Amino acid sequence: MIAKLLVANRGEIARRIMRSAHAMGIDCVAVCSDPDAGAPHVTEADEVVRLAGSTPAETYLRGDALVAAALACGADAVHPGYGFLSEDAAFARACGASGLVFVGPPPDVIEAMGSKLAAKATMAGAGVPILPTVRIPDGTDGVGRIEGQRVEGGPIEGALVESALVDAASELGWPVLVKASAGGGGRGMRVVERPDDLADAVASAAREATGAFGDGTVFLEPYISRPRHVEVQILGDVHGTVVHLFERECSIQRRHQKIVEECPSPAVSASLRAEICATAVAAARAIGYVGAGTVEFLLLPDGSFAFLEVNTRLQVEHPVTELVTGLDLVRLQLLVAEGRPLPPEALDPQIQGHAIEVRLYAEDPTRSWRPSAGHLHRFQVPTVPGIRVDSGVEDGSEVSPFYDPMLAKVIAHGPTRAEAARALAGVLDRSQIHGVTTNRDLLVRILRHREFLNAEIDTGFLVRHDPALLGAPKATAEIERLHAVAAALAAQADRRQRAPVLAGLPSGWRNNPSQLQTCTFSGRSDRIDVGYRFDRHGRCTEVAVDGAPRPDIEVVACAADGAILSIAGVLKRYSVDRFGASSWVDGPDGSSAFTELPRFSPPGSQLAVGALVAPLPGTVVKVAVAPGDRVQAGDTLVAIEAMKMEHEVKATAGGTVAEVHVAAGEQVESGRLLVVIAPDEADG
Repeated sequence: MIAKLLVANRGEIARRIMRSAHAMGIDCVAVCSDPDAGAPHVTEADEVVRLAGSTPAETYLRGDALVAAALACGADAVHPGYGFLSEDAAFARACGASGLVFVGPPPDVIEAMGSKLAAKATMAGAGVPILPTVRIPDGTDGVGRIEGQRVEGGPIEGALVESALVDAASELGWPVLVKASAGGGGRGMRVVERPDDLADAVASAAREATGAFGDGTVFLEPYISRPRHVEVQILGDVHGTVVHLFERECSIQRRHQKIVEECPSPAVSASLRAEICATAVAAARAIGYVGAGTVEFLLLPDGSFAFLEVNTRLQVEHPVTELVTGLDLVRLQLLVAEGRPLPPEALDPQIQGHAIEVRLYAEDPTRSWRPSAGHLHRFQVPTVPGIRVDSGVEDGSEVSPFYDPMLAKVIAHGPTRAEAARALAGVLDRSQIHGVTTNRDLLVRILRHREFLNAEIDTGFLVRHDPALLGAPKATAEIERLHAVAAALAAQADRRQRAPVLAGLPSGWRNNPSQLQTCTFSGRSDRIDVGYRFDRHGRCTEVAVDGAPRPDIEVVACAADGAILSIAGVLKRYSVDRFGASSWVDGPDGSSAFTELPRFSPPGSQLAVGALVAPLPGTVVKVAVAPGDRVQAGDTLVAIEAMKMEHEVKATAGGTVAEVHVAAGEQVESGRLLVVIAPDEADG
């Protein structure tokens, strides 16, 4: 039996694993990088081993360091979670060679399924339907040719590479999907509409795949317009038993990465469920699967389905399966790892109700999914029956630029799909998340969208519906002004609370009432000036916004942590969280973030026209221009890798490159000057 478990991961999945392991009486050992030293998964562990360094390559991707950590603390087993080394056969073998139980399938199975190309060939041999595929070896120095359902490699050379790639893609039919053979999570994937874009897409995908998985092999397959993404949870033990735990719908995705998942799929009938689940079990038996895993399929518009891949690990979205079946998948993983047969409850699972999960990311959907790193001052999701929160953060956590930007998974379980969606949208709407930008508003609008509620969803949902509109803050410009009033009153109360007050004088009262007190904020939409006046009795008698009196706003009460305003006779309670010059306001009409501006700006605080800065901290992986180059609006200037994704900085106008301030491989902070463009006269 396992007595001590090393969790070779971080964040919410490390906490999730430890929760089940502790319930089983198993001691848990956490590992942490330097940025994660104070993370919640570290404080919840029984023992901790520090991994020196910040990046994944220095820490969580070092199999030798993880094995050494397990041996040093006397662990019996290693649970890899998902991501990092969870699907690394060499790591699984190293654990076994050191006498450690690897909580996952055998290394040979991981190896066979770790390459999507090899997995496709294996599945085709087992009679599982697959899409035709073209292989592009690491370094893009070769191309495969399609022959039926098989993939055959054939070398090509030099200048012929690009034309051969185009010819191969044309055999598949445009558009095509460039996809990394190793890893997952949407990394190393590009949709290519035109032949002219193929070579750059292949190079970019290969570069991203190399950085994320250490393997730049990519392949092409037909891009299927508007399929659904349906996957089947499988579970096998060492005694030859393999079962399925039904299917999950994962069609709503951004950048080919899932953000909304549910169980069961609203598109799967009883007959289709029986067929697709039986196919998944057959696929698992064909490779001798042991442990928890997932067989992923594309559900095509004509009702047929095609194999995508096998994930030889626990999935991010496993909670929806747990909630509808009542099973603890981590517990089952640990039982299987101990050599036990699957328990009776796993052999005949039943679907009870409906569960929906959303992934809450520190990113801005209105700005091309730009990740947001920084200090998370507050993270509070209301405690509601039927709502589960799997979180890697809490109040005061640091959101690091070195790792995936997912903060938490929020999951609702209800008797029906509609009830689960309504409950989940409501609890997200009332959550307080301060310090980083998130996709919360996007998730709420998806859950309340007519197409989602009618189950008319597919992988093109966020292509048809602009994320910049769906993800726009709930608070409109007018509501933001109301929030600024609440922020100004709370700031005034906070300052007065901390300052010495003359006896008998109420907060906010002024001897000379000729002018309003003022507070100026920078908000999402623009600069907002708030004026207010208190009488001798401490009542706010007058409010102005941007110089205009607002008699429709009555201040009922105010304190350092919020205000109650009556807007045209309707009472609204706003909470205000202040940290330095920053304020976050939450109310029934949405949330806003503000920075209180000083009365005078320091000289030299404005950037020159044409200056482009880093939108986030990260590593420069490509500089596409040099001084003197001509560029057009939309041209890529610099690519930055951050939070496991590659982000392009593009020219905002045509002109000539005047200055380049960075080089490939350089670490940059948010706001770092990258490139200066001398704009064309017509643009300037």
